[in-house]
Amino acid sequence: GSGREQFDVQKESEEDQKVARKLDDKYNAFLSLSPETVQTAVETIEPFINADRLERVRSVLSQRTKNCKFLFENPNNPSNVWACLRTIDSFGIQDVDVIIESGMYQGKQSLSTKRGMRTAMGSAQWLTLRNHGSTAEAVKEIRDVQGYKIYASDLNPNSKDVRDINWDDGPYCIVMGNEDRGISEEMRNLADETFTLPMCGFAESFNLSVATSITLAHMSAKSQNGKGPLQPGDMNEHEFNCLYLKGLLHSLPQRRTGQAILRQNNLPEVLEAFKTL
Repeated sequence: GSGREQFDVQKESEEDQKVARKLDDKYNAFLSLSPETVQTAVETIEPFINADRLERVRSVLSQRTKNCKFLFENPNNPSNVWACLRTIDSFGIQDVDVIIESGMYQGKQSLSTKRGMRTAMGSAQWLTLRNHGSTAEAVKEIRDVQGYKIYASDLNPNSKDVRDINWDDGPYCIVMGNEDRGISEEMRNLADETFTLPMCGFAESFNLSVATSITLAHMSAKSQNGKGPLQPGDMNEHEFNCLYLKGLLHSLPQRRTGQAILRQNNLPEVLEAFKTL
């Protein structure tokens, strides 16, 4: 009956909040370590990983950019989001946020979709992911606290063609709406700018992962010589080192190897952080 449905919605909402907290803990666990502790842990783990792998992790992270992040507003297909995460990763973007409003996912199908989303986000090892419970909360955090401009992909007639956007005034947060409904009216009103992707066929819009890829390709074309939205290598040293340490821990053949090394070398804070991975 409706009471049970109500209970489930409440439970789902709590579950979403739990996942959001878990992602935050994962993010903060390493950043809150002192630079010296991170350095010691790196020096302790490095000898257990082959040189090619070390070079690969270092070279990927040195191409990362913080000048741009992506935000997905109430997406309805976890495999689409997963495909987007892979593309975003390949363009060197580190941060991806997702709005999951519990109330937007009702009915059996929607709930299983949302659970799939939680799983997809939990398994993206190399990206920094954050969950928000509402559009207002996300925009407040991303624009007011972190200082990003909000540029949303939107088919409305007032939107700019993506080719006409001036990318010299970042950092930018690119918003992708729901696959069926697009962005919400609330997001449309809050955005600093809305843009469309040029298309000339009969289809109304691109699917989510294609739209993400096309947007990134346009952004990449405008990013050269330290100008434009994608600026590889602009991450601060501490965050870089924290991500490098995470990368090393992920690269060990077995999880328990990492735990044993950290224990033997008396690095309890790092061991605690490792438990969040």
